[in-house]
Amino acid sequence: MAAAESAAGLNIIDHDKGPAILATSITVTALSTLFVAARLFTRARIIGKLYLDDYFISISMICSWVTVGITAKAVSYGSGRHAALLTEYQFSHAILWTMVAFLPGILSFAVPKLAVVALLTRMMNPSRTHAVIMWTVAIVCLISLMGCVGILFGQCTPTHSTWTFSVKGECWSPMILVNYSIYAGSFSAFTDLYFAVYPAIVLCGLQLNIRKKIALSCALGIGSVATIVAIYKTTRIPGLASPDFVYDTADLTIWTAIEGSTLMIASSIPILKPLMDLVFGRRAFSSNDSNERYEKYDRSRSGKDESGVELSKRSRKRGRPMDTAISQLETAVDSTSYEEHRKSADQDSQTNIVSSTSEPPASVPATPPLGAIRRTDRVTVTTSYGEDPERGLPMSRWG
Repeated sequence: MAAAESAAGLNIIDHDKGPAILATSITVTALSTLFVAARLFTRARIIGKLYLDDYFISISMICSWVTVGITAKAVSYGSGRHAALLTEYQFSHAILWTMVAFLPGILSFAVPKLAVVALLTRMMNPSRTHAVIMWTVAIVCLISLMGCVGILFGQCTPTHSTWTFSVKGECWSPMILVNYSIYAGSFSAFTDLYFAVYPAIVLCGLQLNIRKKIALSCALGIGSVATIVAIYKTTRIPGLASPDFVYDTADLTIWTAIEGSTLMIASSIPILKPLMDLVFGRRAFSSNDSNERYEKYDRSRSGKDESGVELSKRSRKRGRPMDTAISQLETAVDSTSYEEHRKSADQDSQTNIVSSTSEPPASVPATPPLGAIRRTDRVTVTTSYGEDPERGLPMSRWG
C-alpha cells in the first residue's frame, strides 16, 4: 500500500508502456509477415525455386513471432510498467521474460543480414574477395549481437540471481553490458548501411538510364531505413543498466521489433517484381501460363534455372559481368519478359536481318542497277555472352 501511494506521489501510476509494446510488436511483425509470405510465394510458385536468402528470412520470421509471444508473457507480468507498481513476484518474472525475449529478438534482425548478403552476392555478382568480405561482416555482426545476450545472462553469478531477489549473487558493473551493446548496435547500423549503399555504387557503373538506376537503387537500398532504426535503438540501450529495468527497456523492446521487421521487408521488396506483374495484370492475362513464362525466362542457355533479376556465376566465365548485370538488373523494373523483348525487336525491324537461306529473295535483285538509289541499313547485334571478334564490342544477349 505504501509503495502504491509512493508511486502515485511520483505520478507514475498511469505510465504503462505494455500496450504500446504489444501493439507495435504485433503490427510490425504482421506487416513483415505479409511481405515474407509474398516473397516465398513469388519464389516458390512463380519463379519455381527457393534460395538460401529465403530460408534465412523464414528463420527470422519465426524468431519475430517467438519474440512477440515471449514479450506478451513479459507484459502480462508487468513489463512496461514501473517497478514501484509491481509486486516482487511480478517484477522478478517481468525481468526474466524481458531478458529471454532479447534472444529471438536479436536473431530477428541479425539473421536477415545474412539473407541480404546471400541476395546481393547473387544479384550483384561481386568478386570472390568482396563476397567473402560481405559474408564476414554479416557473420561478425551476428556474433557481436549474440554477445549481448551472453553478457546479459552472464553478468551475475549465479545467473538466476539477476531476477531472483532472494538469491544473492556477484555481478559485473552494468555499464559493461551497456558499452558492449552500444558497440554491437553501432556495428549493426554500419552493416545495414554498407549493404544498402553497395548496390547503388554498383548500379552507378552500369549502362542504365537514370530512371532505372534510381528505381533499382531504391529497391535494393531500402535497407538504409534499418540503419536509422538501429541508430535510434542504440540510444535506448542505457536502459539496460536502469534499476527500473522493465520500464526503461520498453523502448528497446519496441525498436528491436521494428528493426527486424524493417530488414525483412527491405530484403523482400526486390524479390516481388514478378508478383507485381501478376497483380497488375501485365502477365496475368497473357495467353501463356505465368509460371511457364517465368520458367522460360529464368532458364539459362545451359538449361539451368536462374532468377530473372539475379546475376549468375556463369557471367564470370563467359562474357562481361557488367553487360550481364545490365540485362539482368533491368528486369527488376522492366515489365516485359524475355519473349516480349524478342517480339518487340521483331516488330521494330523493317526487314529481316538474317534470312533463313543464303540466297537473296527473288523479288529483290542481288545487285541494284547502276545509278539507282541504294538504301543501306547498318545493324549492330551485341550480346553479353561474348564479344564481336571484328570490333571487340560486347554482344547483346538478344543476339
